Amino acid sequence: MKQVLIMPVLATALFVAACGDGPTTVDTRAQVRFFNVVWNATGSIGFTMNGQFATGSALAYAQSTQTCSTLDAGTTSFGIGLANAGGTALSGPTLATLNDQTIAAGGDYTVLAGGNVIHPSVVLLDNSFSGTLGTNQAAVRFVNLAASSEFPFTVLKGTAGSGSTTVVQSNIAFRSATPFSSVTSGSNAYSIMYGQDIAISGNDATLNLQGGTVTTIVIVRNPLTGNFNLVAVPSC
Repeated sequence: MKQVLIMPVLATALFVAACGDGPTTVDTRAQVRFFNVVWNATGSIGFTMNGQFATGSALAYAQSTQTCSTLDAGTTSFGIGLANAGGTALSGPTLATLNDQTIAAGGDYTVLAGGNVIHPSVVLLDNSFSGTLGTNQAAVRFVNLAASSEFPFTVLKGTAGSGSTTVVQSNIAFRSATPFSSVTSGSNAYSIMYGQDIAISGNDATLNLQGGTVTTIVIVRNPLTGNFNLVAVPSC
């Protein structure tokens, strides 16, 4: 007798809950952060997605968007150009495009603009990390966007000339990125080499990585001093 009474009540309760809450909508849109290191631009660089200006994407040199933009899964084309004075649209035609890129549902991406403004490049990086990060671990990779550099870079873990170092990745060409590697969070010293010379080392190449984060480190060149720098761009 108990079973006959309980089951209908349970079924009714489930039905009411379903009707009251309505269908659950799963957001399948992807997210993207933009980053600019285009040399010799007269102002900010702006980004477009499928020809539409991405709000908040007018960026000065070595700047990334504070928040990520959302985009639908599927095929997307990205473009860059000079932003207008208000930072609300491009002031002229696109300077470079990256067409027909496949965007995964729920994906996390970084779009980077680099090179000389006369002949800039657009790079799309997928921020997916296949491993598992502990609370005291972080994922990090390096990408070479140091314009006017004739040499590929080698990334070393450790400080060159001060203790032992290990090679993370050799011969990173312009627009190329290393795979992600997981490291212990906190202070991590690196050295960036071009040929036999040190581009960056010591304090300038020591990263403070927070646990559980996924970060892209961009190797750039200061257009005023000619010195190399590292810029951290977090995933979305």
